[in-house]
Amino acid sequence: MKTIMLLVITGTALLSTAVAQDKSARKSERHAAFKELRSNLHVWFERDVYPTAKVLHDQYDASLSGQDLQALQALRTEAKRLKEQITADLKSMRSTLKRGDRDELRDKIDELRDRYHDAVKQLLDRLKPIAKRSRTKLREIFDANEDKIESWRDQARQTVGDWRDEHDDLTFKGMFGHGNGQLPLIGADGRRAAIRFILWDGTMPPAPQSKVVHPSRMPLTVSPAPTGNTATVHAANLPDGQHALQVFDMNGTMVRSMQVTAVAGQVNHSIDLSGLAAGTYMVSINTPAGRSTTNVVVNK
Repeated sequence: MKTIMLLVITGTALLSTAVAQDKSARKSERHAAFKELRSNLHVWFERDVYPTAKVLHDQYDASLSGQDLQALQALRTEAKRLKEQITADLKSMRSTLKRGDRDELRDKIDELRDRYHDAVKQLLDRLKPIAKRSRTKLREIFDANEDKIESWRDQARQTVGDWRDEHDDLTFKGMFGHGNGQLPLIGADGRRAAIRFILWDGTMPPAPQSKVVHPSRMPLTVSPAPTGNTATVHAANLPDGQHALQVFDMNGTMVRSMQVTAVAGQVNHSIDLSGLAAGTYMVSINTPAGRSTTNVVVNK
C-alpha cells in the first residue's frame, strides 16, 4: 500500500510539474508571437505609411498660428509624458500580478483609472480650442486622403489576420487591438483618429523592445571613425532578410531610419549623415534574433 501511495504521489507531482512547464512554455510562445506582430506592424508602418503621414503632419502644423502651434507642442510633450507614466504604472501592476496579490492589483487599477481619467480629460479640454480652430484643415487632410488611410487600415487588419491564422494554436486573451493601437492614422477611427493625429509629434513610434545581443554575436561597426557626411555600416552574423537600421542622437531621437537586406549574414550599407550636427550618435540594427548597437562620432 505504501508503495502504491508513493507511486501515486510521485506521479501526481510529475504531472503537475509537466503542466506548469507547459503553461510557462505556452505563455512564452504567446508573448514571442505578439512581439513578432508588433515588430511586423512597426516595420510596415515605417516603410509604407510614415513618409506620407509625416508630410500630412507637417502640413497640419504649418496651417496653425504660431500661438496654437506653441500650445500644441506643449500638449504633445505632456501627452507623451503621460503615456510614459501610464506605461510605467502598468508594468508595475503586471509585477504585482506575478506576485499573486490580486487585491492590491485591483486597488492599483482603480487608482490608475481615476487618476489618469482626470489627467487625460484636462489635456483634451485644452486641446479642443486648437482642434476647433483647425477643423477645416483637419477635414481637408482626412477627406483628401480618405482612400489611402482606409487602405492602410485594411493592410493593418490583413497583417493581424494573417498573423492570427499563423498562430491559431495559441490562445490570446485580451491581446488583440493593441498591435496597431499606437500608430497614427491606423489604430483608430473618426474623432479618436483626429485626436491621435493632432497629438502625434511627427516622430516614428518606438519600436517594440528587443533584446540587445553581445557584440561578438552580431558585430556592428561603422567606418570611417570618426566620420563626416557619409559612413558605411558593416554587420555580420545576421539572419538573412530585411532589417531596420536606425540612427539616434544622444537624446534618443531617431534621426535616420532605413531598411537594409542581409545576404549570407552580411550587411554593408552606406548611410547619409549630412545635415547632422557634430557629436556622438548611436547606430542600431534590429533583427528577429535581437538588436545590435554601436556608436559613431560625426565630425564637421
